[in-house]
Parts: sequence; C-alpha cells; structure tokens
Amino acid sequence: MRKTGYLLITQKDLAPFKEDGFEPYEETMGFLDFLRELEADEIPFKKFSELRLEGLDEVLFAAIPDEEELVLDILSRLKRVAAELERKLISVQVIFKEKLIAGDRLWAEYRGRRLPIGIIFGSPHRQTDARENPFFVANFNLSSG
Repeated sequence: MRKTGYLLITQKDLAPFKEDGFEPYEETMGFLDFLRELEADEIPFKKFSELRLEGLDEVLFAAIPDEEELVLDILSRLKRVAAELERKLISVQVIFKEKLIAGDRLWAEYRGRRLPIGIIFGSPHRQTDARENPFFVANFNLSSG
C-alpha cells in the first residue's frame, strides 16, 4: 500500500511484529531528524521517497507539560514544506509505539499519557488495509481528512 502523505501506524501493526502487518519503509529516521532535514534550503528527499519516522510520541512525552506548544511548532514546520512534499509524491510512515485513539481529535497514548497529535494531523478517519491492519492518513497540508 503506497499513499502519499502521512500514514499513522502503531508499531504492533508493522511486520515483523504482526505476521500480516504493514511492511515498514526501509528509510528510517527519528522525527526530530526529519524536522531538521526540512529546514534545509531544498528538501533532501527524492521524488517517490518512502520514509519511516519514529519517536514523535517520545519527543512529545519528553516535552510534558509543554507538549501542546511543541505540537503547534511541529505543525507550523510541516505546513511550511507541505507543497514540496506533495510535489515529490513522498510517502511517510509515522510510527507510534503504543495506541492511536480516534475521537473528536486524534490522540497517541504513550506511557499512560494521551498526547495531542490531532493538533498536528487533524482528525483523520481510521482506515484498514486489505489485511485489516488499521491506520490513519493525513495529507501533507494537514487538513482533516
């Protein structure tokens, strides 16, 4: 399954953690490293790149009690580069260690805390692939989908 935008997936739904899980993209980086790469004059990712980002939940957890301020900063950074990521038809798996909780806003649960990732990714609808693996998709302009 290849879609452009941000694919929000829990680690337990990836292969090899789950027999019929999502194939993790080979190119992996930490979420903060990804943000640093986006600050370059030209985004260093090639057309059709498939990136796997890890650690957003850890970064937000470490920012408590200022996690909402951090998600607003992340949202601003991602929106600045949205058009270029879209133009390059990039697909980004954002991997979360524990749970994704849908509601009026999307949350990530990590170490017993709910982290407000819906401020970044909006309120995307839960979807499943052909093997019933759940995921959420947010487009690069980060409007709710």
